Amino acid sequence: MKILARQLAIDMYNCNPEKLSNASLLSDSLKNVLHKNGLTPSQTEVKSFDLNHFVIFIPLDEGHLTIHVYPALKYAAIDLFVCKENNSPEKTVRALRKIIKPEETKMTYLCRGDFGTVSDMKPHIKVKIAPLRRIQNTGVKVIHLLPGRNLVKKLRRKK
Repeated sequence: MKILARQLAIDMYNCNPEKLSNASLLSDSLKNVLHKNGLTPSQTEVKSFDLNHFVIFIPLDEGHLTIHVYPALKYAAIDLFVCKENNSPEKTVRALRKIIKPEETKMTYLCRGDFGTVSDMKPHIKVKIAPLRRIQNTGVKVIHLLPGRNLVKKLRRKK
């Protein structure tokens, strides 16, 4: 089944602080990386919220790139949305890693517009809750496993 787009949500931890300190230099570097990887960047928008947080938004003819940068935390959160066929966003991520130089990267890959079966579209949530009776029974089992459990029985009889 064909998908409409691919979206990568990337968390980059312990990034090089020099790379995250200047928003305009980072923005230019990002545009160059996107262009080299076959994507067409449009007008870039940089919004600074305070000294500890700024956002770079780069619309693409094929999607968009958004990066939230927290220089004090040495952290960058990137959202790359690509709806161009035969484009590998993973190559772009490797190039982004070379620019930002994180020590650790966590990436979530999403297929957007996957028109599979109905069961594929429903979210699957599993919650596991232990009943109170089960917890009480566990306590009894622990007492039976104790080496001095005969002592516990004697104490109960004396009451």
